[in-house]
Amino acid sequence: MNVAHFFDPSARSGIATCNVTHVRQLVQVRKCRSWGCATVDLVNLDGSIKKRDKTLVVKFPEYAREAATDGSLWEVSGNEYLNQFVVNGFLVSEYTIDAENIKFLRPSGRMLSRWISSNIRGIGSVIANRLVRVNNLSALIENCDRDALLDVAGMSSDRVQRLFEQWPDESLYKTIEWLEGQQLPLGLGNKLVAIFGAEAIEKVKTHPFLLMAMGVSFEKTMQIVHELNLSMSDNCVAAGVALHVTVRFAAKTGSTVIDSKTLVNACSHVIKSPAPESVGDIGVEEGLLVKVKDGYQVYGKALMEAAVAQFLVDAHMRPSGANALLAAWEKGLARGRVAEALTAHESSLEFELTGEQREAVISAVMAPVCCISGGAGTGKTTILNAILGVFNVIAEGIPCYQMAVAGRAAQRMAESTGRPAQTIAKFIVTHLRDKKSDLPPNIILVIDEASMVDLLSMYKLIGILPSATRILFVGDASQLPPVGDGLIFHALSDTPFPFFKLTQVKRQSELSGIHRFATAIRESELELPKRTQKSLLESDDCSIESNSSINRLVELWLEAGGIGNIVLSPIKKGELGVDNINAQLQRAAGLNRPALYYRDEFRGWISWITSTGAQLLEGDPILVVVNNYDEEADIRNGDLGIITEVFDMPKYENGALGVMEINGVAIFVTSDILVKLQLGYAVTIHKSQGSEWPTCFVMLPSEASHMIDQTLLYTAVTRPIKRLVMIGDNCLIEQAIRRGSLALERKTYLRERILVAAIMGKESGRASMRAA
Repeated sequence: MNVAHFFDPSARSGIATCNVTHVRQLVQVRKCRSWGCATVDLVNLDGSIKKRDKTLVVKFPEYAREAATDGSLWEVSGNEYLNQFVVNGFLVSEYTIDAENIKFLRPSGRMLSRWISSNIRGIGSVIANRLVRVNNLSALIENCDRDALLDVAGMSSDRVQRLFEQWPDESLYKTIEWLEGQQLPLGLGNKLVAIFGAEAIEKVKTHPFLLMAMGVSFEKTMQIVHELNLSMSDNCVAAGVALHVTVRFAAKTGSTVIDSKTLVNACSHVIKSPAPESVGDIGVEEGLLVKVKDGYQVYGKALMEAAVAQFLVDAHMRPSGANALLAAWEKGLARGRVAEALTAHESSLEFELTGEQREAVISAVMAPVCCISGGAGTGKTTILNAILGVFNVIAEGIPCYQMAVAGRAAQRMAESTGRPAQTIAKFIVTHLRDKKSDLPPNIILVIDEASMVDLLSMYKLIGILPSATRILFVGDASQLPPVGDGLIFHALSDTPFPFFKLTQVKRQSELSGIHRFATAIRESELELPKRTQKSLLESDDCSIESNSSINRLVELWLEAGGIGNIVLSPIKKGELGVDNINAQLQRAAGLNRPALYYRDEFRGWISWITSTGAQLLEGDPILVVVNNYDEEADIRNGDLGIITEVFDMPKYENGALGVMEINGVAIFVTSDILVKLQLGYAVTIHKSQGSEWPTCFVMLPSEASHMIDQTLLYTAVTRPIKRLVMIGDNCLIEQAIRRGSLALERKTYLRERILVAAIMGKESGRASMRAA
């Protein structure tokens, strides 16, 4: 190993300046740190540690970070510099090597001893040194020679077992060496060897698209395909391309099915040459795709749709009282008894239910699976309360779980029903994690804002529900489809499940401009609101402002009361996009407020800057953009809140930087939470679904003309409680109504699978009766 040293006197002054250039320097990881860094030791050729006067850190390149584990040995080339920062008032100095080239090595001798003591619990440096002096140690471990290892002083049966379980075999090093040659992430080595063992490299060479399942890009996979001299004439390549196109089509459109023509054309576009007309069938033969009536599905999507369909049909066709002793109450369930209980409940209301509302309540109680769809003000909450009130009478004590996709929707649900509610994600995590509590065998599940539920969430949900579950879907089919793939709520119409579409408006006055405008959009009618006047006080509750300047938006937002209201935009970038609006409204709210700081590994205590370039200040509305499943900070992507306090320095054991309030709960802002937050003065229309605000400003930028459709517009105009102001080009309103609902263009196969499962269930029932 050669090490070239180029000393710079400025290093003594504490300036972060390059003073050493390392060439093929041996280093061994002592402890992994965040941001791709690790504390290391310099290693001499004899395996001994070269002492340094300060801590030495290596900043690993992206492709090697996952493989940089405690005790791992590397050959590093790159510049070293002195880095200084302040922590809790103390100056900290350490050396950092910015690795430009790096190679993974197999440790031996003293280096292997340090690897063992770093990775095998219960084995310290003394016993590790004894182990590495044993002849043919690798062979003894690979052959599981327990007796020979127990002869080593200090080795117990448990220590030997852990050594067997964690010892990296020869195939790991060969696989990592091959990955290095292909410039692939070295962390794939452990995954590939764990699955395929010694055959890992040959498996990848035979089926290179396995790499995509582990996060390698399609472009990189195709590069390896060409290096292996494979082409579209090889079935594994044709099937892999077809899989990639199908997955990308689902991500772009939300569909779970791609038709044959679209598949062939897209494959041809990707490979820049004609794809075989049978490329979909090849994908089926290779086990990557499933053929359905209207095209092809990724195998996983097909399995999920089939599982959801079967569970819902089984739940709906379950005989009364079956599958749970606690479901015995169902045997006495009769329409007359439900009607009596509903009449008793109505006596507590200040108004009478309409005929369609009464029928929806009775049918929802009678049917194990039922759907209720209706626009704003049609009384969905009234119906839900009536349903729960009836169940209290006829099935007293039956557990009821209320949930929604969005946190704010769950909070509103809890407030309107007086019962606990939670997000679907939290419910799933609660009942899947370690030490989970089992669900009762007979429950009622109520899913609000059901149009937002995607296939994956529904699939996870049914995996934890008892077979004697009764499910009520409540939503609005005219609102946005799920962000994820598939359609659940929309697909349940025209199936054996009762599906009620409410039309009579009860909540809002017919004089409400917001209601009239929303209803017009829902019914595909063009009825433009009046123009916004100079002030909001002079304007109708629903108006259009043609002056789409940021200054005009800020003026109206401040008049409306500022923070506590919301700006909705269909786009993130551009002058009328979410990012710019957030920056402008934060400035309007005042920048002379405490900012959230954090400790950077290299720069010390500095102000946090989000991915959009914004600081987070005390009093700022914030948006959660990544799920967090910690019990102390149970927040979900799409949750909105406000920063209520910023600390001068980290506090408490968790290093809290401040406090935020989300869904009425005070939560500490830690460094882990910080990376999951963005400003929330403005959000995209998609993020707003399930939430409400007193005043909503809906932006209509011309650059969003290609994406605004009827459902996006309808979702936006149903968010305000008191006032709606549309800002921008009103031609986009006409265009959106004319375009209709793009959600209905999603291609799925769930409805067809439900119908097939229902037919099969009926035939199975008849066969059972004949056998009896």
